[in-house]
Amino acid sequence: MVQKKTPTVTMRIRIADSELEVTGPRTFVEDKIAEFISLSRQPGSAKITPESPGVSRELRPPTQGKRLSPAQFFRKTSPQTNVDRTLIAGYYLEKYENFDNFTAAELKTTVKSAKLPPPQNVNDMINSNIRKGFMMSAGDKDARRAFVLTSDGEDAVNQMLAQ
Repeated sequence: MVQKKTPTVTMRIRIADSELEVTGPRTFVEDKIAEFISLSRQPGSAKITPESPGVSRELRPPTQGKRLSPAQFFRKTSPQTNVDRTLIAGYYLEKYENFDNFTAAELKTTVKSAKLPPPQNVNDMINSNIRKGFMMSAGDKDARRAFVLTSDGEDAVNQMLAQ
């Protein structure tokens, strides 16, 4: 017997300081997104926490106080390679600059803003992060290819921050 393969979808939703990315069959993803939205609308739940039912973890950094500059953020993570620098630049743009997606040029500018030498070929660094499962394509932005971090990419940067 040939089993019919169920197509999977990936959706990411951001509400205030909380974000959720879900991958799976369409009905599963829609159910989890609906749960996430209903949790965010509950009185007294300004922030969805890892303990909230149906939500695995808080993905956004706290927004209280002054914003970190790229240089300060890069010092907190201590990237060792150009691949890491590119990943951290993407994280910074998504979490601190509120970019929905980013281009190779924006990553290069962010690394330069951190007063670090940018990679000679940012696209190679992006492709390395895609192969690791840390970034994925997000269509086009201003006629250029755009990218976003995956939840694994966010976890990798969070681990660098924890060290």
